Amino acid sequence: MHKDQYEDLILRFTKELHEVGVTDEMKKIVEAQYNRTPNVVSCSADDNVRKFCYRHDGYEIEAVQNVRLVIKKCK
Repeated sequence: MHKDQYEDLILRFTKELHEVGVTDEMKKIVEAQYNRTPNVVSCSADDNVRKFCYRHDGYEIEAVQNVRLVIKKCK
């Protein structure tokens, strides 16, 4: 993966990435991955962006929103 291509993808889809919950930290993780190994085929990061947990009377309800950012080269 080339740095210019990565930066172009991030800039082109900044609004969409923000809408689905991709954080700046996730972008930095992916950037660090491809900087460490420039010829890598795929880079990714996972994060739980929202979590709700409630306990009452011996019961628990939990909901987690997970976001995964994957940038990979396709044929």
